[in-house]
Amino acid sequence: MIRRSDRRTTHHARYARQAVQALAPHFGDLTDPTTSATVERSITAYRIKPGTGHRIRMACTWMPPRIPDAVQEQRDLEHERALTALVQEQAS
Repeated sequence: MIRRSDRRTTHHARYARQAVQALAPHFGDLTDPTTSATVERSITAYRIKPGTGHRIRMACTWMPPRIPDAVQEQRDLEHERALTALVQEQAS
């Protein structure tokens, strides 16, 4: 018999794997097996999970550059749009 906590851990691990797979095309470092395994373990350990109603929420904390860089800002917006479209596609 599988305990409830074991099922939860398995569910979190599966979600972590799917999250890393969804993010890998946008973050090249995630194609490295060691890096992706570390990120998966972190997601599982912190119990990051999908929201209710098939909504996925992700957040990122970063320090903005001291001098605005228009090229980098445009690249970031394009990555954000691509990631948002991918997340919406997988949620539907």
